[in-house]
Amino acid sequence: MSGLVERFAAVFDEVGADAVARERERRLPYAEVETLRRSGFTRVTLPREFGGDGAGEVELFELLAELARRDSNLAQLFRSHFSFIDRTRHAPDSPERTRRLRLLADGVIHGNATFERGPAKVGAYETKLTGLADGYRLDGRKFYSTGTLFADLVSVAADRDGEHVSVLVATDAAGVERVDDWDGFGQKMTGSGTTVFEDVRVGAEDVLDREPGASHAGAFVQLVLLAAVTGIGRAVVDDAVRFVRARTRGYSHASAATPREDPLVQEVIGELSAASFAADAALTAASRELQASSDAVLAGAPDQEVAARIAAAELATTRAQLVVLPNVLRAATELFEVGGASAVGTSLALDRHWRNARTIASHNPARYKARIVGDHLVNDTEIVSWWSSGEA
Repeated sequence: MSGLVERFAAVFDEVGADAVARERERRLPYAEVETLRRSGFTRVTLPREFGGDGAGEVELFELLAELARRDSNLAQLFRSHFSFIDRTRHAPDSPERTRRLRLLADGVIHGNATFERGPAKVGAYETKLTGLADGYRLDGRKFYSTGTLFADLVSVAADRDGEHVSVLVATDAAGVERVDDWDGFGQKMTGSGTTVFEDVRVGAEDVLDREPGASHAGAFVQLVLLAAVTGIGRAVVDDAVRFVRARTRGYSHASAATPREDPLVQEVIGELSAASFAADAALTAASRELQASSDAVLAGAPDQEVAARIAAAELATTRAQLVVLPNVLRAATELFEVGGASAVGTSLALDRHWRNARTIASHNPARYKARIVGDHLVNDTEIVSWWSSGEA
């Protein structure tokens, strides 16, 4: 266990204590997010000179997996926050970079407003940024705004006269409306609903052009999701062990007097553990490749080396998706083989593991990723490093 994981373990236990009740009641974790902010968790990857812990990628994704072990909603809702820190850390030194790092150092939480539901084509945005005499006007409607209900700032992907830009907006600014209308059957408390921007005034300093050059940002955001699913895999094992230890009722045709002594039940527990182990190993391997990419960028390595490191991180992350998702989804189903009808009681909410993992797995469907790896190996094509959605 790393020092940071050990340090935050008690905090994660605290925010995870009511996770099952929140799941049953669909109670949004505002208080838990605030606890994590006060504990310093939201600043863990900030450079030490900005009051952070300087945690690297390997440490961060292990922390997120452990947080997801308690509540996978909490791990996913910080996806854009830690991605924003990562992009800012790796950006060239500038007054704007320093300003943003200082905002994060003050405890600001960042959210997401990228994806849309509407007529926009793949790679295009209906959200518009219009120039005014004294700045800009932002208008649009976003969905899948994960984490934005709990955030202070949000980066909005928008179209400015045919070019893509990122607009930094305070979530309490005039004209911003956050709507809790996410209706997925899993990850219900991530705040992944609608965000509306109507005549929102924006200063020129809060508009950034698309960053040039290669970036591992695509691999980073995917690994946040994989860390969350890996944490669900650990929770499956935890809940299976807890359920079997407490169970006294058995069957006339069982292989032992009690479930905990039954070799068939023990076998199921062993298989669940192995599935979680596979997910852990894949997450660690991909995290190390991303760490190598980060180290190369921060060290000012030659462009060719940076590009090779990013490509390796993209490939490792894509492969990890093909290991983590099927293993955890299978484990979340096999979990019910350790008990009878009592295992499906709503008070346990054991079904949340499959629903939550399935919901996360529906991001960037794995079938496409398997084909991409195969095409890369056979035809030397590049691994896709960023994804968007829209009308064909």
